[in-house]
Amino acid sequence: MGGYFKNLLLLLLIFFFTTSIFSGITMPIMAIYFIAVLGTLSIGIMIVKPLLDFLTIKINFLTYLLMSTLVTIGITFLLKVFMTGFVVEGSQFSGINLSFLQINGFEVNAILTIILFSLVSSFVSTIFYILARYE
Repeated sequence: MGGYFKNLLLLLLIFFFTTSIFSGITMPIMAIYFIAVLGTLSIGIMIVKPLLDFLTIKINFLTYLLMSTLVTIGITFLLKVFMTGFVVEGSQFSGINLSFLQINGFEVNAILTIILFSLVSSFVSTIFYILARYE
């Protein structure tokens, strides 16, 4: 039971930091909606292992990453539609200029923002899951 709450708290923190990193994702102002969004995303990631077990798919880094990305994309789309105050919009990348590399600025639309957000948060949660499994 302690492991469940430890994983829930870890996933809440992962989603808190990833939503603060992406400028195209606006979280709700009201605390109850804010906690509901983070809780929904965290519980969505927590059902990945039982879902993979149900589908009889061996759990490794790649399968956990792919399934958690798909689940997070689906939950984020549903939250975008149904959750009050949760807004996903396009964002602008201003570009970067290093002495050996130049990346021009570009605009990221809302769908790509959701996909990138899901991929980053799933990657971090997958790393923590794999590290905890070998603990």
